[in-house]
Amino acid sequence: MSIRRMKYKKNGFDMLCRVHGSGEYSEATILIKLQGEDKYIIIGEIYKTTNLNWTHQKGVNQINKKSWHDSAKDLYAVFQKEAA
Repeated sequence: MSIRRMKYKKNGFDMLCRVHGSGEYSEATILIKLQGEDKYIIIGEIYKTTNLNWTHQKGVNQINKKSWHDSAKDLYAVFQKEAA
């Protein structure tokens, strides 16, 4: 099984995505580098749905099409609430 790596560096976000699996069975580990930090931290996982959109909630199908970085931003919002 191969691991795909993707980067997103826009709008104040610096994220890495490591995708495992293929198709609707894909899961991705999201790492984020906070402003002023030099290392990435793992904030959680996002999942591919049956309609091939990404979501931060396992087993939930999204109606709206979401890219991996949009779902990662949602995951980060949840991560911030839990950390507070």
